[in-house]
Amino acid sequence: MGYLPTLRIHSPPIDPIPLMQLFDKHTKILVECAIAERLRRLPEVELHPTLFNTPLIYTPGPALEAMSTIYREYIAIAEGARLPLLLTAPTWRLDAHRVREAEVPLTINSDAVHFLKTLVTNATPSVPVKVGALIGPQNDCYRPDLAPALTVAKEHHRDQIAELAKTEADFLLAQTLPALPEATAIAQLIVETGKPSLISFCTGPDGHVLDGTPLPEAMATIDEATSSPPLGYFVNCTHPQFLLDHYQPGELRRLIGIQANGSAKDVRRLDGSSQTEADPLAHWTHAMLSLHNQHKVTALGGCCGTTSEHLSALAKG
Repeated sequence: MGYLPTLRIHSPPIDPIPLMQLFDKHTKILVECAIAERLRRLPEVELHPTLFNTPLIYTPGPALEAMSTIYREYIAIAEGARLPLLLTAPTWRLDAHRVREAEVPLTINSDAVHFLKTLVTNATPSVPVKVGALIGPQNDCYRPDLAPALTVAKEHHRDQIAELAKTEADFLLAQTLPALPEATAIAQLIVETGKPSLISFCTGPDGHVLDGTPLPEAMATIDEATSSPPLGYFVNCTHPQFLLDHYQPGELRRLIGIQANGSAKDVRRLDGSSQTEADPLAHWTHAMLSLHNQHKVTALGGCCGTTSEHLSALAKG
């Protein structure tokens, strides 16, 4: 399949408000809910086998419009609630090896960031909307036993992080990380670029990172292993109740964001499900807002099984 290059008519301006200032100023920030999972349920969308929804940026038509519509929905919700919003370009697991194997333009990472920056600029939002770029784990995000050692992880992630750091992205978000050594490697690489960084772990029903590390220990370890610690930490592909059940207020001081699954099932049981699974919206929203209020988690969004309904409920809560 051939791909058309992204047209670069102009470069959207970088938001002058620093990300740290946004967190200092606001007690609640919205974060996008599911993108790729929502797209995979649509009959007009065919996802790439390894790069998922990213190549859609090169193919004008119903699939690209469906993806753009999801982003616009999230912007509209943030505007209606007068809350800031964090969106991320679809660069998850677009490491140099996968990009070469997929035979897509080698500029796909920067093109994806440019696509989303342009979409946001054209939407002319009345609230701050930050555009980040995603970095995913080298291997299965639910298999910590397959996660690389620190030195191997650095070699694997170095090229993509270097490319993303040169883009218009406001921040880099390393997401769905199942093991501490790989997360540490990514954090150290991003520090070298000077880009604001957020590190997001997959956590299980015990409230630990999937490799067994307690979440407070994982955050403290990376803080100590980097010359300039990440802005903060997220969890995703998890459920807020897992954290509420296992941590007391004050123990998750460096946790500033969550993108939660719609279901309270263990993420390893949800993986590969043929249909979207989600708890009643009211139950999910109550748990999310409890985490927000009790643990002062500022940035609230969704992951698997979430839609615009979930983000609207967070905005209104």
